[in-house]
Amino acid sequence: MVIEILIIGLTLGAIYALIAIGYSMVYGILRLMNFAHGDTYTFGSFICYMLLVKYNVNPILSILIAMGVGGVLASAVELLAYRPLRAPEFRNVSMISALGVAYIIQNSSENFWGSQVHLFPSIISTRFFTILGTQIPTTQFLTLAITLAAIMSLNLFLKYHKIGKSIICISQDIPTSSLMGIRINKTISFVYFLGGILGVLAAVLYESSYNVLSIKMGFSGTINAFNASVLGGIGSMNGALLGGLILGLIHSLAGVYVSTTFRDVITFVILIFILLLRPQGILGQYIEEKV
Repeated sequence: MVIEILIIGLTLGAIYALIAIGYSMVYGILRLMNFAHGDTYTFGSFICYMLLVKYNVNPILSILIAMGVGGVLASAVELLAYRPLRAPEFRNVSMISALGVAYIIQNSSENFWGSQVHLFPSIISTRFFTILGTQIPTTQFLTLAITLAAIMSLNLFLKYHKIGKSIICISQDIPTSSLMGIRINKTISFVYFLGGILGVLAAVLYESSYNVLSIKMGFSGTINAFNASVLGGIGSMNGALLGGLILGLIHSLAGVYVSTTFRDVITFVILIFILLLRPQGILGQYIEEKV
C-alpha cells in the first residue's frame, strides 16, 4: 500500500513539475505570473481529446498536434497580451491582462466543449507489475518515465543548444543579453512555446491516467504550478522539479491518510510553514537589486 502511494505521489509530482517548469521559466525571465498557463494547456488537452475521440487519430500524433497547438497558443498570448505590457511600470497591468486572457481562453473552451466533465480515453494500456506484493499499473511507471525524460531533455536543451543558452542569458540580464545580440522577443516567445508544449504533455498524461478532462482543470493546474514553483523556489527550474515532486507526494499521502477534502488545506499549511523558514523557497535564492 505504501509503495503504491509513493509511486502515485512521485508520478503526480513529476506531472506537477512538468507544468511548473513552464510557469517558473516565464517568471524567471520576466518576473511575471502567467495566470493563463493552465487554461492554455487545457485548451491543448481538449484538442487532443477531440482528435482521439471524434476523429480517431493515432494517439502519438494526437499528442504531438495538441502540444503544437498549446505551444502556439501560449506564444500568441505572449505576443498579444504580455509583450506590449512588458515594461516594469506596467507589471500590475500585465497581471490583469493575464487574468483576462485566462478567462477568454477558458470561456472559449467552454463554448466549444461545454463545462461538463469528459471521459478521457486511456492512451497507455493498463497492465500491472507486482512489487513486494503490491500491484502497480504500468501507466504510473510510463507516465513517470515520460515526464522525467522530458525534464532531462529540457535540461540538456538549455545547457547545450544555442536557444537554450540564450534563455539562460536573458533570465540573468535582459538589457545585457540584448547588447550581446540575443533576440529578446524571439527567445521569450519561445519560452512561452516551451511552457505550452510541456503543459499539454503533462495534462494529457494526467488525463490519460485518471480518465478525466474538465475546463476547471486549468485553474487548479495553475494553482498547483504556482505552489510547486514557490515551494521549490520560483524562477528555479530545479526548484520547480523538487517542488512538484514534494507537492505530488503531499497530495497522494494526504488523500489516502487524511481526506481529499483537506488535501489543499494541508498543502497550503506545509507551504506556509516552509516559506516562514525559507521565504525564497527550498532552492530559491535572494536576488540583490542594484541601486
